[in-house]
Amino acid sequence: MFNRAYKRPKPKDEAEKPFWISYSDLMTACMTLFLVVMAVTIVFLEDKYKPKPDYRGEAIQSCFSELEKNASKEFPDAKVIYNFGDSIRIDLGSIVNFKSGDFQISQEGTNFLRSYIPSVLHSVKSKSCKKYFRRVVVEGYTDTDGDYLTNLKLSLDRSRQVVCSLSPKVQSTISLSTTEQNEVRDLFLVGGFSFNSLKPSKSESRRAELKLEFWQENEEAKYKRENPNKIDMSSKAFGNC
Repeated sequence: MFNRAYKRPKPKDEAEKPFWISYSDLMTACMTLFLVVMAVTIVFLEDKYKPKPDYRGEAIQSCFSELEKNASKEFPDAKVIYNFGDSIRIDLGSIVNFKSGDFQISQEGTNFLRSYIPSVLHSVKSKSCKKYFRRVVVEGYTDTDGDYLTNLKLSLDRSRQVVCSLSPKVQSTISLSTTEQNEVRDLFLVGGFSFNSLKPSKSESRRAELKLEFWQENEEAKYKRENPNKIDMSSKAFGNC
């Protein structure tokens, strides 16, 4: 009667088995989560640092191709040069070169400008140019004769004379429309650069160039926000030099 039922002791590791199974599952889940986080991070970094399409550069390149094609076909004196990612320069050629110490443009040069400038205006309004196009800067240059300030004034007079040659009061068989005159008035600036950008010869250095400038990405929108009140110049006549 004093005999008790003998209970067989459980193996020592039997009670620990559920613990090890749970630990294994936890490690698997952690590794899976780690791999997911790594994959998401790699995708994010790849998207952040991968090269983005250069729409501005492509537009300027397309604009350059159009200007170059037009110049080579109808205006061989003009040399169109693409400054990668920055601007387009147009050397107006020997037909607009100046005599030493002078800023007057010959009648032949005037006729050339009155024919060529409207084609430039037409190109900058095309689909390939207009999205980023900002303005045209007419740049005048001199040779090394004379001092810096004298040549600075002379180079400015030369660039100014390029625009003056487009005036409706200048005698020429070629005329600009009122719309073209207004576009020149609104888009063209002038600058003098003395002898700071020389060519191999003095005659080549006494020249004028057009520099087509383009907005950077989102720069135009920022400019308009900071300058909301645009000056109305519609009533301003083109004038005469």
